[in-house]
Amino acid sequence: MESKGTFFILIIVVAVLTLTLAALAGYLFLVQGTPGAKTTDTNKAEVKDLPKDEELETLELYEGKKYFNLKNEDPKKIAIIQVNVGLKYFIQIKENKKLKVLEEIDSNLMEIREIVSSYFLHVTLDDVKLVDAKEKAKAELKKQINELLNEGEKEVHEYVYKVIIDEWLFQ
Repeated sequence: MESKGTFFILIIVVAVLTLTLAALAGYLFLVQGTPGAKTTDTNKAEVKDLPKDEELETLELYEGKKYFNLKNEDPKKIAIIQVNVGLKYFIQIKENKKLKVLEEIDSNLMEIREIVSSYFLHVTLDDVKLVDAKEKAKAELKKQINELLNEGEKEVHEYVYKVIIDEWLFQ
């Protein structure tokens, strides 16, 4: 008799757990929605914000490869990086059609090159070896170049869409 009572209690526990699991699954699908639908909407929003190829132009900052000294903590070793840096910029600013982006970049080209060289002077060889170092450099250079191009402007515009570094060799 005792084994039948234990068996009956075990069946009740399994039934309660099954009902709880079914209720939780129902909550997730009905209240939270399907996870695939939310990511699809997010992806559509990201694609919508991308500029068209006709709106962008590319400019190489240097002819060919350029070598920069890196911040060096060991005087016995030489730390350098070889990069090829380019800018992908908007041909025309949507908010201000009169603004000539290429002329603005050309008039500040020496200062833009100085920003690039100064950036690498403050980065160590160990920093450059990190996996995300190239992406960090692109983001920081883009931010600094856009800040330079917006100096003295009443409205802030995004001149440079992205910085392109197609070579990243260090020693």
